[in-house]
Amino acid sequence: MRRFILWLHRYVGLAVVGVLFMSGLTGALITFDSEIDRVTHPELRQVAPQSAGAGADRLAAGARQAWSRDPVRMLVLPESPGDAVEVWYRGSSMRAYLDPRDGHVLGLRDTHDSLMGVLVDLHTNLLSGETGRAVIGWCGLAAILLIVLGIWLWWPRGGRWRQALTVKWEAGPARVWLDVHKVAGIVTGVFLVVIAATGAALALPGVVTEPLLVALTGAGAKQAAPASSSRTGPPASLDTMVQRAGATFPEGRITRLMMPATPKGAVAIRMRLPGEIHQIGRTFVYFDQYDGRLLRTDNVLESNLATRINAWFYPLHTGVYGGTATRLLNVLFGLSLALISLSGGWMWVRNRLARKRAEARKRGRAQVTSAAN
Repeated sequence: MRRFILWLHRYVGLAVVGVLFMSGLTGALITFDSEIDRVTHPELRQVAPQSAGAGADRLAAGARQAWSRDPVRMLVLPESPGDAVEVWYRGSSMRAYLDPRDGHVLGLRDTHDSLMGVLVDLHTNLLSGETGRAVIGWCGLAAILLIVLGIWLWWPRGGRWRQALTVKWEAGPARVWLDVHKVAGIVTGVFLVVIAATGAALALPGVVTEPLLVALTGAGAKQAAPASSSRTGPPASLDTMVQRAGATFPEGRITRLMMPATPKGAVAIRMRLPGEIHQIGRTFVYFDQYDGRLLRTDNVLESNLATRINAWFYPLHTGVYGGTATRLLNVLFGLSLALISLSGGWMWVRNRLARKRAEARKRGRAQVTSAAN
């Protein structure tokens, strides 16, 4: 049994070592991506810290003016008075940045024009869209299996806990690499399971997450958005929708304005209510895009168990559930995953090279013996 588990641990690890190393390293680097991007691109991300003056309709007009090739997908509203409004476009990786005081355009860029944008796309999609995201999700599930198998292989026999948790730095390189691999895995294993599981849940919502939530709670977290009326015409005022959403949840903070993707789609205003764990909130207020009627409110705090569980995945994966301290720990966990992957891959390569050298020496001795005879 031990030999089989060791074999399984080794070759599953080798199959996903590259993706796990990349995921751990990029995950550590992008934990504070927004803060880093604000510092490195202040001309786009920062404005004078004054109260916002431009309404939603004015911001939407500025967004359409900034990039007219693609429809506006979403307006990301400022978290603080010194932040700019970020605009996402549908079917495009372009981003526009607006001054929330008057809606004028601060700048425009492709997400891949910044290092943080590339790292985020690499971490979430392997730079390959939905296919890359699925690969990330399945590798996350493989990581859980590897950690469980690794703990089984590491578990000390005879109660030798101190020895099992010690890195013998004075030993040879092979032993040091093995000890680092084991100790890093044990110390951070539980946290890495949480990060890998939530990452897989985010990457595989339809294949894994929703079926699992249905099996565990009897209901899923997915709910179809309501539809607008069938008539066409000019869109209703976003300013009025924002005011009504604020009146519906007066203690909430509006974080996103999400534009309809189809003629039947609804405008969704995303909010964060007091008591929500998700950093941008999982409460939605839907409006008819033509006449501005309130279609539905989805208060996550009053939703079913599956929806409330689903709301925890992103905060747990990014480390925001405990503030700056847990985000810093998330950096360490990401680096630990990269170290475990690197050490595991290096040990396999080193052992292969050692075996080849031993076989070469054996063949050399055989040839010398044969020549002597």
